[in-house]
Amino acid sequence: MSIRFRYIVALTLIACLVTLSFFSMTGLFSSQRNDAEVINIAGQQRMLSQRIALISAHPSFCDSSASTQQMLASTLDTFISNHTRLTQLTSLPKQVEQLYFSPGNLDTEVKQYIQQAQSRLTQVNCMQPTSPFTLDQVSNLLAKLNEVVYQFELHAKRRVDKVANIELFLWLGTLVLLLLEATFIFSPMRKAIESTIASLKQSHLEAKTAMDEAKAASQAKSDFLSSMSHELRTPMNGLFGMIELALDTPEKSESYLKKAKAAGRQLLSLINDILDLSKIEAGKIKVEKSPVDLLQLMDDVVTIQRVYCVNKGLTFNYCKSATLPHIIEGDSTRIAQILHNLLSNAIKFTESGAVSLAVNETHIDDKPTIVFTVTDTGIGIADEKLSAIFQKFEQADQSTTRLYGGTGLGLSIAKRLAVLMEGDISVSSTLGKGSEFTVSLPLIEANLPPLEVNEVASLRCAVVDDLQTSREYLQHVLTAMAIQPTTFASADAFLDDHPEQFDLLIVDLAMPNKSGVDLLREMAHLNIYPFPRVMLISAELELLDCEQEIRRLIWKTHAKPINRRELEADLTKLINNDTPDNTAQRSKAQKMRVLIAEDNDINSEIVKAMLEAEGFKTLHVKDGEQAVAACSKHKFDFILMDCNMPVMDGIMASNIIRNELKVSTPIAALTANVFPEDKEECLKAGMNDFLTKPLNKGALLASIRLHTQSDVG
Repeated sequence: MSIRFRYIVALTLIACLVTLSFFSMTGLFSSQRNDAEVINIAGQQRMLSQRIALISAHPSFCDSSASTQQMLASTLDTFISNHTRLTQLTSLPKQVEQLYFSPGNLDTEVKQYIQQAQSRLTQVNCMQPTSPFTLDQVSNLLAKLNEVVYQFELHAKRRVDKVANIELFLWLGTLVLLLLEATFIFSPMRKAIESTIASLKQSHLEAKTAMDEAKAASQAKSDFLSSMSHELRTPMNGLFGMIELALDTPEKSESYLKKAKAAGRQLLSLINDILDLSKIEAGKIKVEKSPVDLLQLMDDVVTIQRVYCVNKGLTFNYCKSATLPHIIEGDSTRIAQILHNLLSNAIKFTESGAVSLAVNETHIDDKPTIVFTVTDTGIGIADEKLSAIFQKFEQADQSTTRLYGGTGLGLSIAKRLAVLMEGDISVSSTLGKGSEFTVSLPLIEANLPPLEVNEVASLRCAVVDDLQTSREYLQHVLTAMAIQPTTFASADAFLDDHPEQFDLLIVDLAMPNKSGVDLLREMAHLNIYPFPRVMLISAELELLDCEQEIRRLIWKTHAKPINRRELEADLTKLINNDTPDNTAQRSKAQKMRVLIAEDNDINSEIVKAMLEAEGFKTLHVKDGEQAVAACSKHKFDFILMDCNMPVMDGIMASNIIRNELKVSTPIAALTANVFPEDKEECLKAGMNDFLTKPLNKGALLASIRLHTQSDVG
């Protein structure tokens, strides 16, 4: 109920009571006027009756003078008029009515009295006064007229008492109404107003706080942009400087280009930090839950960070619990990213002493937890700054940015990654003595078969198995042999992808909904050429029952549990047979034409060099409009389309090529936008693949090979 409505209700009720009181008082006053008039008339009748008797008996009545007779006549007329008015009252009190009209009634007496008085007037030349009324008659009449006056007065009093009672009830009702209004209207109204005022004060306080936070955030972003500019320009300067030195001194170009490449990696690392933060804030980043070789992971991290410590003259201490499981479930990339970040910070902010890494297992809230502790003897962090160090764009003290560099993103990313992995990061520090960062993550043991390093292969393999452990095992075996594995939990998931892009298919025989044989039957109808090598695995190979045409599609069979040596032997044969002849490759590539739509001359030059080195013929255009014009005049085997170009972007150009020109040539996006929604937009525009910058030559050739069904690359 709104305050306005409560206010209107309260006023309406009060107005009703006031109106009722007004009409009640008005009625009372009107009744009192009428009653006073009637009582006055009744009293007058009493007086007139005495006057008539007195005049009638007066000695001067028989004088020749007519003044006394006129006085009697006038008095008698008034008496008659008053009697008529009283007896004809519409609301005559009951007692008065009985006095006037009951047997032996006053009305008869009054009329007789009037007749006697009138007869007195008819006596002419009387010699002596003779009164027509007896004393008892006059006394009795007077008594009855007194009673009439009394009854009228009593009736008026009762009417006044009744109205007084009504006024009393109205007064009490008003009090009760005011109490109810105070309780149910004005009190809630007061509370609502107080709440509104408090809310306004709170909103004002929040607005002020938000304004202060916005100012602080704006300042932090300004500081961030300043430091980011410095951090980006430093490796860029090294990159350009080394390239320039390589051009000026060709004899040392190899050394300079290696340093330029290192500067490029540093620059890419900064860009990745910014992208990671953007993906985390957009909710686009996902952490994996797969078996992680914990000891190998720690060895990789420690090996790199120990080198940095030694280069700075610091001692690096590493200790781990002897009871740590060898394989845990988690995201090895993200765990390593967090540890590298914390250790790099510890080394950066420590000028002398040691940096330590300890790994232990414990229980937090009765749950197994792995704890990584990074300790240093560096500059430390003030207590009042500890709450800000995990915020984006923040460092404990902006002066550290000037002294040590950095963007203030690392700890924020590490904290958010830990939370995404259902863990956390905490910190304790003493200014001037050092800091201790503690990473806690859920500890879930897992199993991972030992990996072996093999020669590089160019095969692409699909693993279709409903059992996750089987998929993970096969994935690691294939990865160890440098075969590109893609896993699917069902036959339908594999068929919904691109089954024609794989060279090898490892499929389980017994799967729910659709078996391995059913999958092969559907693939046979897809007219895939060349058909991938099929390796069938099952715990019950003896149950294999299918037509001969399907059996011909099966290259090898393996019984579960799989013998890894036998599996690797078959894969090695396939790798050796798959190695293409370079001369045949270049011959096929020389017949293929690739359109490169790229507005950046350097990027286009890089792509042209990659393709022309493999024997492709290329045509370069600088915007989407030129790409559309080229496709309308020439035929290409493959199109590389940059998404962001002037005049017309790659998305619009691809739409026109597909929908207006009806060109079916494979199109691969070439973009620096790496988010999933960017890929989805490209595929909706009719593109077939999504290649990100910086471009990898192997990925480029694999894309051409996949979408042109060619053996090149």
